[in-house]
Amino acid sequence: MPAKTVLIADDDRDLVEVLAERCRRLGLDVLAAHDAMTTLALVRQEHPDLACIDVNMPSGSGFGVCEMLESDEELSPMPVIMLTGRADEETIRRCHAMCVYYVLKSHDVWQRVEPILCELLNVEPLGTP
Repeated sequence: MPAKTVLIADDDRDLVEVLAERCRRLGLDVLAAHDAMTTLALVRQEHPDLACIDVNMPSGSGFGVCEMLESDEELSPMPVIMLTGRADEETIRRCHAMCVYYVLKSHDVWQRVEPILCELLNVEPLGTP
């Protein structure tokens, strides 16, 4: 059975690399994007099993990407984890309204992302990093 694929889209390249390495250790294949347009292109081309998308990126927002995915019958079932440094009620409300997982960027972002990845992609957690 082929490995599941995760797309990590964030303009913070260090965060992308940290999350990508941890995902690879879970046995996942990883795609990376650093702006909204590349994110959309990769989703359409590669059809990842899950996407972790930053709210604020160059050339568009994570919300804009999610709206585009929602309008595509083939791509709309893909689960999305919305990564953001924003903790305001409007951002949280929009994530819930779009049925995406809201994850606040913080020092323990992997501890918040890993359980969601493991549950949605049916993989075993790493345990303590």
